[in-house]
Amino acid sequence: MNIESVILGFLMDEPMSGYDIKRKFDMSVSNFFEATFSGIYPALRKMESAGLITKEVVIQQGKPNKNVFAITEAGKEAFFAYLESPSRATVVHSDFLIRFFFGKHASKEQLQRWILDERNRIEENYRKLLETKESVYEHLTPFEALTLDYGIAHTAFSLEWLQLLARESGMEV
Repeated sequence: MNIESVILGFLMDEPMSGYDIKRKFDMSVSNFFEATFSGIYPALRKMESAGLITKEVVIQQGKPNKNVFAITEAGKEAFFAYLESPSRATVVHSDFLIRFFFGKHASKEQLQRWILDERNRIEENYRKLLETKESVYEHLTPFEALTLDYGIAHTAFSLEWLQLLARESGMEV
């Protein structure tokens, strides 16, 4: 999985601007695939150069012109090739877990700050996922809905695990 494959998947539904693509990432797959503008725009340039997408410049009054990207037949072929390729093992990247792994080198206060900070981040993500479910769930495909449900369940588990971690570590969080 790479950012290009995800963008091609989004463009299978409709042409989008870079801003629309970023919003789509944030509103749909951000609980398991993070993308920034600094990753999206180079990917779009690379995909355009490779003939996987086209760019249309839309002239706007009083605003900067907008680039709208659409998938080409070659892009559709590349997307379907991605879907047909073997899936890779899931790899979790967590700054919190790496720090906690080396927690024997940290003070109890530092450990507690890490746990509190992680809990706050996860609670915010959980809130956003629940808001997303409330606002768009009925418009999602079954695949999108189940993926959102996974994100909510995973986030709820992470919150429970942090509470257990704090109790077993003798910390109040």
